[in-house]
Parts: sequence; structure tokens; C-alpha cells
Amino acid sequence: MRWRRSRRGRAVRAKGVVVNGYKVLANVTAVGMIAALASVPISQVMHADVALLSADDPLSGSDTAIILGGTFEPKPSTVFAQTAENLYLHPLGFDDGATSSMVCDMIATDPCSAPLQVLTTPELIQQGPSSLTDANDVVLAVENEFNADPGAFSAADPLTIFGYSQSATAESIAMTRLEDSGIIPPDDLHFVFIGDPSLLPDGVWPNLVPDLDTIFGPTLTNTILTDLGMDGVLGNVTPDDLYPATIYTLDTDGVADWQQDFQAGGLLDAISHLFIQHAEYLGLTPDEIANATTSTNGDLTLVDISDNINNADAWIGAIEHGIASSGVLESLFQSLELYFTNMF
Repeated sequence: MRWRRSRRGRAVRAKGVVVNGYKVLANVTAVGMIAALASVPISQVMHADVALLSADDPLSGSDTAIILGGTFEPKPSTVFAQTAENLYLHPLGFDDGATSSMVCDMIATDPCSAPLQVLTTPELIQQGPSSLTDANDVVLAVENEFNADPGAFSAADPLTIFGYSQSATAESIAMTRLEDSGIIPPDDLHFVFIGDPSLLPDGVWPNLVPDLDTIFGPTLTNTILTDLGMDGVLGNVTPDDLYPATIYTLDTDGVADWQQDFQAGGLLDAISHLFIQHAEYLGLTPDEIANATTSTNGDLTLVDISDNINNADAWIGAIEHGIASSGVLESLFQSLELYFTNMF
């Protein structure tokens, strides 16, 4: 039995659980560390009481969110999804300010009956083919959501799409595909990203090739990035003129702030911040997130979070809130499968 919701006062029947996301350049040490952390116990998700970021409250009419994780997080956990809601969707007015909403797993790309719907995606080390597959899944999931409940979404009641790291890149690609299809009105969706690799001017994907060229030269750079399966997303940029999006960036995040870190301390500095600050979003406190500056660039609202935080506390908090318990072993297995068989 599946219950569909009305826009207000809906009844839901929740099933499984869901979500999380992670990084770009992986090595054996990092993979082992993440796999070990998968067994860390998960604590109760925090309830956020965060000041709204703008008077517009862009998600004030939204009560449904599709949530994706990042690299090594193909199937976000319940605690991940609820933390994403509490820290990043609730301050924008999502679900009338409710927190700890019910979570369900989509069946393939078909909607399920809970406010927070987790979409399982590959989230492989090889981010080129993985992100392109993710983007296809996002497009299908959004179209199925609209078809399942015609008239449910509008500019006043948008469908929310949440992405972390690799899934933010995939959703950036999906924006263009959705706009090209002409099926979904631009104001009926609102994207929310954390740690966006495709964000101008500092994201890793718009800058990685020229930066590595200065170190290794074009030929070796091309070989390295092709062997790592990065070539499908190099140069990708989040569009600023298609769908409204709110993008949170933690200062010195080695993915979303790659270029800033690279220019300040070189390749090792950027990579170290990739494994530290980029992993901390789900471990931040409401006050730390509120300590931010906002700006706009076309349809994008950019929320730049200060790095005046306790990194150890944030990193441990992120683990407690699901970054290492959202399908890391499944993603690692599929990454190895792709590497050895060219299939996943």
C-alpha cells in the first residue's frame, strides 16, 4: 500500500533508509580509512534551530525532497537525510520548519511516500561515468515525481533536490537536461548543494586541468585524469541561469574551494582540505552554519560558511551523522568492478 500526500497534512508510510556523499581524488589510505569508519555507531540526529538565511524562505512551501549522497555514499542513511534536512533545508523553510522528517528509499527512480526520499546512485571513485549515470537518474526521478502527483509542485511549492559533492555535480548536469526537456518549469524545482565541485570560480572541476598542467604538463595530466575516470566531469560548471539553487560552501573546502586552496598552498594543501573540511558539512553546528555570508549570482544563492570551527569536532560529528555509513563498501566494490571490467 502506498499513501500519497496532499501538500498539507499528508499521511505517509515510510520504508527503508537513506543517504550521504564524499570526495574526488581517492587513494588506498583514504579508502581504508573511510571503510573503517563505516562501523562507527551513529548517534541521534541533532535538531537544528537555525536563523533563516533570507526573508524569501525559498523552500517555505516545499514538503518533499530528493536526497543524494557523494562519493562512497550511494545509499544515504536515515541519519544523513535527517541531518541534511535539519542543517540545510529547514533554515530555508522546508516542510514548514519541521525537522527529523520520515525517510524512505525510492524504488529505482520512482517516488516513495515520505518527505525525504533517498535516491540510490553509484557514487564511484571514477566520477566521470558515475556522475553522468547519477544525472540520468536525477532526471528520471524528478520527472517521475511530477508525473506521480500532477499539480503538486509549483513556484510556491517547489520540489527540493539535495546534493553533496559528487551528486551536486550530477545535479548540475541534470539541470541542463531538465531544462532542455522543457517538461519541468524552472521555478518548480529548488536545488540545495553542499560542497559543490562544479561551483565557479573555485570548484575543482572548472580548475583541475589547468592546475595539474602547471605541475605535470598536459600529457601526464590527461593520462592521470583519464585513468582515474575523471574526464567526464572536467570543466563542468553549475548553471546560474536555469533553476534556483542554494549552495553552501565551507571556507577552505578542498573541493568547492579547490582553487583557493591550490593557490594558497599547492596540490597537497588542496588535497588535505579535501579529506578534512570537505567531509565536515554534516558535523557542523547550526551556529557555525549561521556564521556565513550570502551573495547571489544569477539564480544561485551562495552561502559561504566561515572556517572558524573546531575541525575535529566537525569531522567526528559528520561521521556520527552518516558520511561513513551510507554504502561505502558497495561503492568501493562497484568502483573496483568498473576498473577491472569496464562495467558497473
